[in-house]
Amino acid sequence: MKPVDRMLPGSASTAAAVGGELQTTSMIFLSAALCIAVIFWPTIQSMVDVWGSSRTFAHGFLVLPVVGYLVWSFRHEVLSLMPAPSAMGVLALLVMATVWAGARLANVLWLQQAAVVAFLPGLVWTIFGTEIVRRLAWPLGFLVFLLPVGTSLEPWLQDITAWLILRGLDLSGISYVYQGRFITVGPAVWEVAPDCGGLRYLLPGLSLAYAFAVLTYREPARRLLFLAFCAGALMIANGIRAYGIIVGNHVGIASGADHRLFSYTIYGLTMPCLFWFGLKWKQRPDAATGILPEASDRFDARTAMFASVIGVGGLFLARLSVWFLSGSF
Repeated sequence: MKPVDRMLPGSASTAAAVGGELQTTSMIFLSAALCIAVIFWPTIQSMVDVWGSSRTFAHGFLVLPVVGYLVWSFRHEVLSLMPAPSAMGVLALLVMATVWAGARLANVLWLQQAAVVAFLPGLVWTIFGTEIVRRLAWPLGFLVFLLPVGTSLEPWLQDITAWLILRGLDLSGISYVYQGRFITVGPAVWEVAPDCGGLRYLLPGLSLAYAFAVLTYREPARRLLFLAFCAGALMIANGIRAYGIIVGNHVGIASGADHRLFSYTIYGLTMPCLFWFGLKWKQRPDAATGILPEASDRFDARTAMFASVIGVGGLFLARLSVWFLSGSF
């Protein structure tokens, strides 16, 4: 049996119209996004500086390309929708502009960065409309990995790592002394330092798990459960890594550069295993209906242009307000 073509008569011309409208709207979006990048470049630069100076957040350089790929993977859902510029998107941009201005005046850098990252989904909402931004919510959610945040979790992660190491030593029958995040095993003294907490592995690992979940599952609950499972598994893997380093040194089979090789091996095995496990609950994508909007006159490029100008103009006014109030542009 052959699948039935559900497109209505004239759908070829409608498809061409939808493609043309999306292309025009995309050009408006890219122009507006470039303006935003110029206006808020100091905040963007603050994120780039952290990506370049910290191995924990180096994955930030890859986030935008991955977001582009995820959006492209959802193109079949978006191509069936007509762009419909949204006033609510403009309002969201103005709210984020206010948040950025308040954070700038209060010198709260992470909140400035979060507001700037939120400008992109807000701009998609403004120009493409509510339905399209709803369909792209999960791909756009990957933008959160642009933010160099999470170091406040390191003390908590250190405690988890220390607990896992101690339980491993207990099971191995190796005597130790533990005091204030220092573990003494024989003549060696090990500190469960902030880097030992595993944040530099947890964040990149979660970013990979997020992209995998978006591409593999349809249901939000299933995606969230997989992310929670990966977070727990990555923390356990980090505990095994730290325990293996201590025991390897204790029995004389690892030292120095061997530690880093062992760490990469543990995480190199962990992520493929998590993906293999996750594929057991893979969901097929929804079948494309082939139904396109009935007419192209629902979209007006001038409306999209006007909405983007209002949104970007509001962001620029927020930037100017900070300059007037603080004397620093």
